[in-house]
Amino acid sequence: MAGLPGTAGATTVLDAWKGRGTTALPWVIAHRGDSAHAPENTLEAARRAWKAGADAWELDVQLTRDGVPIVLHDETLRRTTDVAQRFAGDPRGAAGFRVADFDLDEIRILDAGSWFLDPRGGPRTAVDFGTLDCLGTEERVLYASGAVRVPTLAEALGLTEQLDWRVNVELKSFPDATPRLVDAVLDLIDRLGVARRVWISSFDHSSVARVARRGHGVATGVLTAHPLHRPQDYVQGLIGADAYHPSAQILGAGSAAYRRRPSPAALLRRDLEALAGARIPVFVYTVNDVAEGGLADHLAQVGVAGLFTDDPGPLITRWG
Repeated sequence: MAGLPGTAGATTVLDAWKGRGTTALPWVIAHRGDSAHAPENTLEAARRAWKAGADAWELDVQLTRDGVPIVLHDETLRRTTDVAQRFAGDPRGAAGFRVADFDLDEIRILDAGSWFLDPRGGPRTAVDFGTLDCLGTEERVLYASGAVRVPTLAEALGLTEQLDWRVNVELKSFPDATPRLVDAVLDLIDRLGVARRVWISSFDHSSVARVARRGHGVATGVLTAHPLHRPQDYVQGLIGADAYHPSAQILGAGSAAYRRRPSPAALLRRDLEALAGARIPVFVYTVNDVAEGGLADHLAQVGVAGLFTDDPGPLITRWG
């Protein structure tokens, strides 16, 4: 990807979207990186998504016990690292090896790659995605080597800057950490000077409002798995956010009408038109139906701003 198109004069990363034409295709956003072909939320997954041509990547962030923002989705380290083997017998295992119970130097020694190649499968492994046979020898060796690490947010933002790219940072909403997490993330973005590359979202809408109030030139998005009445008023008026991040299901993809006859007409056009009228970009998660004439195409036809997908390559190849 050559730079950030449309960013001249933009004050936030989403202003670049607002400057595009009305017929522009949605951004393809790599969900946790190219997580169908690399261990999710790692720098390896980010690099693969960038090489595929994704417009942006999405990552999840939470705090370690010693207050460092790291990139990891689950509340615990168990699924995507070897913590259970490395810390076998540790009393913190009784709580599932929670991220919040570990310092950064402990997390840094964990293998965050081998789980992705588990031949038994498991959630979000290569076997689960059906992509194991697509991986080259170098990739397999790297993921199995024990060298893949849980990145810090500073490393992830640094890579995004180095690649001249964009990133959506999702603040995890685990108990007792949210205000500290907001402050730590915003302070880091300020220190690195990368606000123009970042937009922040969360299912915890008080966190989104806190980011919006603090300013810093960082755009914000309201993540939701539940329908909102008059979403344009909720997003802009109540929360003060810039963007709306609904699931595909609540835009109508989960409705009986869409299942019976999938088409753009079966999606919630009224909400989408109201959001478009308010100049609120809509970024939809997680869209893995990317076949021609499928859900991704239908969402593009009704004017959404972007799609989160685990496998960005096919959409990029087809949409160009």
